[in-house]
Amino acid sequence: MRMTRLRFPVVLLAALLTTAVPAARAQTSNQDRERQLRQEIQEVTGAEAAAQQTLAEIRARKAEVDGRVAQLDAQLTDAQTRLIDAQAEADRQTRALDAAQRRLVAAQDELDDAVEKVQASAADMYRSARRGAAFDYLTVRRPDDLVVGARYLDRLNDDQQRTRDRIAVLRDEVAAERQRVADALGRADAAATEAQQARDGVAALRTEIEPARAEASAQAEAEARQVETLGAQRARAEQELEAVSAAIAEELRAATAASGGGPPPQSIAGGCDARPVGGGLSSGFGMRWGRLHAGVDVPASTGTPIRACWGGVVRIAGWQSGYGNTVVIDHGGGVATLYAHQSAIAVSVGQSVSAGTVIGYVGSTGNSTGPHLHFEVRIDGNPVDPAPYL
Repeated sequence: MRMTRLRFPVVLLAALLTTAVPAARAQTSNQDRERQLRQEIQEVTGAEAAAQQTLAEIRARKAEVDGRVAQLDAQLTDAQTRLIDAQAEADRQTRALDAAQRRLVAAQDELDDAVEKVQASAADMYRSARRGAAFDYLTVRRPDDLVVGARYLDRLNDDQQRTRDRIAVLRDEVAAERQRVADALGRADAAATEAQQARDGVAALRTEIEPARAEASAQAEAEARQVETLGAQRARAEQELEAVSAAIAEELRAATAASGGGPPPQSIAGGCDARPVGGGLSSGFGMRWGRLHAGVDVPASTGTPIRACWGGVVRIAGWQSGYGNTVVIDHGGGVATLYAHQSAIAVSVGQSVSAGTVIGYVGSTGNSTGPHLHFEVRIDGNPVDPAPYL
């Protein structure tokens, strides 16, 4: 009988070892692949962040060049507008000068005609003077005719004088207008020359800066393609990681089913036997930024000890993507708790822990903006609000 009692435990131990070794090897293989994938994702994510930073810098330089080009374009448009205005003013002044010249020609014709008339009247008076006054008196039939003739000559002299005066004034006005038009035309030509020089200068600057603009555009496009490539690489790694994580989860569920799972914590209705970390909550359970925030966040200083809520078996102890360093404890009966973003983990997979055991330390690993504990309670794998259990 004594030999029988000794052989049964040995046989049972051999059977358990035979069953456990393949599972342990499979789990180790999956965990190794998971670590490789997480390392790859971490490296790709870092490269992607650096590429995004470089792209932002290139786009900033391109925006600066584009701004300078826009300023030059505005200056060029202004110069072209001023050139058009100056040319229009020059055309207007040229037309005004032509009109003044036509008026001057007409006035000159009028002056020449008046001079001709005056000269003709002077010749008549000269011939009359040569005949003498007696001859004039003898040729006049009536005394009244002599008086009328003298008056006619007086009116003729007055008309000639007025004509000469009017022509002199007109000639002065035309000369003054010609000078004004010439001055305005000179100013218009100077403005047109200045506008043309400004336009040529701006065009030269724009031509000079255009290669820099083209280079910045090419760099931005190349960096954007690099970012896209890194994003696709990271997406593929994450998809593979999800598959590996699902395989690990299936192995954990199989292990739990094989062990029977055990009963849930007796104190589950009353909450945690030991609070993981002291302090208030900074973020609660529920939808946040379009996705479920599956736990609560408890802010604490880096290195603060994290304690197990209830007793149980550690199912996960390692890096878990956005969760960072994470510990998951199976408490039996489908109840599990998750502790994420740890700076360091103090337990290992398969280890049994009691409520209040230090399982790790607060940190800011994974997708975290500062040191805190992300705490979850899961029932049959589904997250529930942990607040009532704290």
